[in-house]
Amino acid sequence: MRMQKEEWKPVLGYEELYEVSNLGRVKSKTREFSRPHPFIDSVVQQITYKPKFVKFHITDKGYCRLGIYKDGIKRNHQVHRLVANAFIPNPENKEQVNHINGIKCDNRLENLEWVTNLENREHSYVHLGNKLHRKKL
Repeated sequence: MRMQKEEWKPVLGYEELYEVSNLGRVKSKTREFSRPHPFIDSVVQQITYKPKFVKFHITDKGYCRLGIYKDGIKRNHQVHRLVANAFIPNPENKEQVNHINGIKCDNRLENLEWVTNLENREHSYVHLGNKLHRKKL
């Protein structure tokens, strides 16, 4: 297996704050700002936040999920959707992202594709052997 070069793109909606990679990693971007010193009125502090990888947790359903901040508000996102939104065109506006190999935390670009709900369920049934509820098809 060859090593894939990691490429980074801005996270949709968080372009100045976070980046997502084609390997499924998310990191914060360098940020600099000024603020008044909390104890000395005449002093202004220069603050620099260095890039950090954002930690994720695995949901009960097996997906990698993380929380990122904007304007002091934390929002949770599934990593595979961040990767797909950044790297995969979706001209047909398909609403779901499929993990091609069935591993829900394998968020590499090569393992993701935009699909409809029906396509996602059919893939699960045909390729992964998962049972479908026929009445929902």
